[in-house]
Amino acid sequence: MQITPLYSDTARPMKILVLASGRGTNFEKIHSRQMELEQNGGKNYGAIEHVFSNDPEAPVLAKAKRLKIETSSIGSEKFFADLGKPPSDEGGRILYDSAVISHIERLFEPDLVVLAGYRRRLSRMFTDRFANRILNLYPGDTTKNYLVRGKSACVQALENGEKTIRCTVYLENDPETRFGTVIAQSADISLEGFGMEDVSAMEEKIREQGEWKLFPFVVHDLIANGRVAIGEKNNIYVDGRRTGESGFSLQP
Repeated sequence: MQITPLYSDTARPMKILVLASGRGTNFEKIHSRQMELEQNGGKNYGAIEHVFSNDPEAPVLAKAKRLKIETSSIGSEKFFADLGKPPSDEGGRILYDSAVISHIERLFEPDLVVLAGYRRRLSRMFTDRFANRILNLYPGDTTKNYLVRGKSACVQALENGEKTIRCTVYLENDPETRFGTVIAQSADISLEGFGMEDVSAMEEKIREQGEWKLFPFVVHDLIANGRVAIGEKNNIYVDGRRTGESGFSLQP
C-alpha cells in the first residue's frame, strides 16, 4: 500500500499560494502563525509566497501588501463580462481557471494552495493541476449528511438538534462533491444558549474557537512538518496512522 505525504521536503519552508476574495482574516491567522514559528527559529512551517484574488478591490490584497507579500489579481467579474457569459458558466470557468493557472505558473510552483475565503467554484482542471495540494475550510462538520453549501453551518446544526459544532479542514480535490477529504477537525464548540436569532454571535464564536486555531495548525504544524499523507481511496494518515472520516482531532 502506497502512502504519499502531502508535503515531504521539510528541509525548507513549504511554499504557499493563498487564494482569497474578501477581508483575509484566515490569511492573517495563517501568516501570524508563520511569523511566530519564524521568530522562534522553527524550520518546518509554511511560507506565504503570494496572495491571489479574483477581486482587484479585495481588502486581503492591501493586507498582504502591508506585510510585504506579493499579490496579484485577475478580476473575474470583468473576465466573464468580456466573455459575455454569466459567472456560473462552466466553459467560462474553465477559461478563467486556465488564465489563473498560467498566471501562477509564471510566478512559482506552490507546495500548497490555501483557499482563504475564495469565492469562486474551482473547475476540475484547476483541482487536477494542484491535486492533493488545495486546502479549504468549512465552519461546520462536513461529515454530517444534512449540510448544504450556501446556508449557515451553525443554523443547520441547530435545526438538526446539535448541541456542538466542529470546523473542518479538507482537501479540495473534486469540484463535484459537497466537500473533500477531511484532514482535521476542531474540538467541539458548544452551541448551548444560542438560538436562531444569534447567528452572528455563533459564527464569531466558531471563528475564534475553531477556524482561527484549526487552519493555521493544519497548514504549519501538520502539513508543513510532513505529518499528513494520503493513501488508497483518499484515506488520510497523520503521523503514520490512518484517521477516521473526521480526520485528526485538534484538542483544546
